[in-house]
Amino acid sequence: MRPRADGGEVPADFVVQVDTPLTPGQAWQRVWDFDRHTEVIPLTTVTTVGPATPLAVGVEFCGRTAVGPAGFDDPMRVDVWEPPTSGAGRAVVTKTGSVIGGRIEVTVVPVAKGGTRISWRQQVDLPWLPSRLSWLERLAARAAAPGYRMVLNRLLA
Repeated sequence: MRPRADGGEVPADFVVQVDTPLTPGQAWQRVWDFDRHTEVIPLTTVTTVGPATPLAVGVEFCGRTAVGPAGFDDPMRVDVWEPPTSGAGRAVVTKTGSVIGGRIEVTVVPVAKGGTRISWRQQVDLPWLPSRLSWLERLAARAAAPGYRMVLNRLLA
């Protein structure tokens, strides 16, 4: 978020919600399966940083988006990791890169009719962007939402 003239902050975020017939545990596994991310996100490879380890608080991972040698890394860190052991689950990830920053909060919640609702809330921060152009962050957030919906649907398929 960028500071406003009055001292507050203007959020650049989006929320995508997807319902699936999967259980919360099944949905959680698919949303956090990095091999599946690599399969469904164009031009991107997602891996943990360091030795392969299960996701947990403090684990770092990176999405590398590239065409040939040209690309950028999107490093992230897990700050909250609450798998859905008996119902809902929640994860919070901080994007720590110099190209894309921000925060992701993912929740999985069982729904009354059966299945699960996944909510993906993401704050978009472009750390390199001058403050006077912060409106571009809000535009980027709005533009990104349909792509994230498509990715979530593919992850859950």
